[in-house]
Amino acid sequence: MLSLCAIVTYGQKLTLGNQAFELKNVTGSIVDFQGEKVLKIERDLNALGFDINRLEATVDEPTYAKLANLDFENGTIEVKMLAQIQNPSPFAGSQGFIGVAFRIAENDKAFECIYLRPRVGRSDNQMARNRTVQYFAYPDHKFDTLRKTAPGRYETTAPVDTNEWITMRIEVKGERASMFINDAKYSTFVVDKMLSISKHGSIALYVDIGTIGYFKDLKVIPEDNISTAPNTQLIRAFQPPNVVNKTPYGNMERAGHYVQAKDAKIYYEVYGKGQPIVLLHGGLFGSIVEMSDFIDHLKNDYQVIAINTRGHGKSTLGAEPMTLRQRADDAMAVINAVTNDSVTLIGFSDGGYTAYQLAAMYPNRVKKMVVMGAGALSPGDREFNFTAAQAKQMDPAFIAQHLRLNPEPDRLEEMFAGVCACYNKVTVGKEMLSAIQCPVLVMAGDRDGGNPVERVVSAARHIPQHQISIISNTGHGCFLENWQAVWASVVPFLKD
Repeated sequence: MLSLCAIVTYGQKLTLGNQAFELKNVTGSIVDFQGEKVLKIERDLNALGFDINRLEATVDEPTYAKLANLDFENGTIEVKMLAQIQNPSPFAGSQGFIGVAFRIAENDKAFECIYLRPRVGRSDNQMARNRTVQYFAYPDHKFDTLRKTAPGRYETTAPVDTNEWITMRIEVKGERASMFINDAKYSTFVVDKMLSISKHGSIALYVDIGTIGYFKDLKVIPEDNISTAPNTQLIRAFQPPNVVNKTPYGNMERAGHYVQAKDAKIYYEVYGKGQPIVLLHGGLFGSIVEMSDFIDHLKNDYQVIAINTRGHGKSTLGAEPMTLRQRADDAMAVINAVTNDSVTLIGFSDGGYTAYQLAAMYPNRVKKMVVMGAGALSPGDREFNFTAAQAKQMDPAFIAQHLRLNPEPDRLEEMFAGVCACYNKVTVGKEMLSAIQCPVLVMAGDRDGGNPVERVVSAARHIPQHQISIISNTGHGCFLENWQAVWASVVPFLKD
């Protein structure tokens, strides 16, 4: 039997990307795994022994790769991890113990930890499955003590398994920690009162007996930077040099989510709480950051859901031909992922047409709608033949940004062609618009060359409950050119 003394080893240091890790009672290396550089660690039994007859005394110890030079109190920790069982394993009962330790005190004398036992995550034994997620506070509140003193309170289920990547996100605030698995909308596990004596400290990637742990994409966002870190500034198309978007909406990792909508993966961001408002940006040059003013002004009073249209921003393009019905269904997939409530839609140009179609198809899910720059349309009214090459010439900085963000940058030309083909065939007229049952504020710039006021007003007249607002001295993007005038029209409409 190896030594049972809880000796913390201060040994090897490893660097992955720009993050340096100090190994504590684990062996580790940076390895090529499934085509990526990742951190691999295993418990070091030469440094810290294990005794199956004294289980609690020899597990739930400082066995981790700790981030150097970090003092974390509140905020968000996110990491992707994969557990394998050692073969042979020194412990037949190993369940692939893998997780995150945080608020690690100086000299590793105290910390909090949430870890998974993924081998039982999909077990047929419900009691075993109930112990997939576990919390402990070192050194006085290990798993066995907590199981006896507060049965069921510090462990729960999670649908995970070994040999698969799992995203764990932990949100820490005061005495509370909430843990999210993969893309889950709601937390999987809540520790409503953490027990460690340490209230701040470092963060570490944790494994225990019989486990090979692989880790990648560790992100730490302290509370005071939670709204913007670690993202960089984004621009909207044709952004004037004097305009600054303070928040890079469209690349906000903490707010970002994905939903599978048939053949495409749709990206969206969620801000605030309250009645849901869905933002639908324009096409071709459209992006979530284009809707920055709406997000900034709405998120304190509403739940704002900002969607990237397929092929735009961080959404994939899919394989099927583009149609308005498809766009409406994409938006509805996002809405269903976020809320069961009816929503208010705010759409611009392509997003406005999507809003028309969505409200006509799903009248029970749309309570109000603001549409800007989207008039009546039928084949032949306009010729849509804009190309990606033209876009690169007109706004190279925005297109370069799009190519950096989009998961399929080589499909830019295909996206432009698909949008143009959709609008060369689409009809937006009485049949669609008269089916819209909710109140609609239809807005336009009086100098919009692509959607003249006459066609916008014509569209509005087909909608039973319509209001019209024409913003003088503005073109297609009226809200981008005169935000104050647009907002002055939108506010009373939303509150009515």
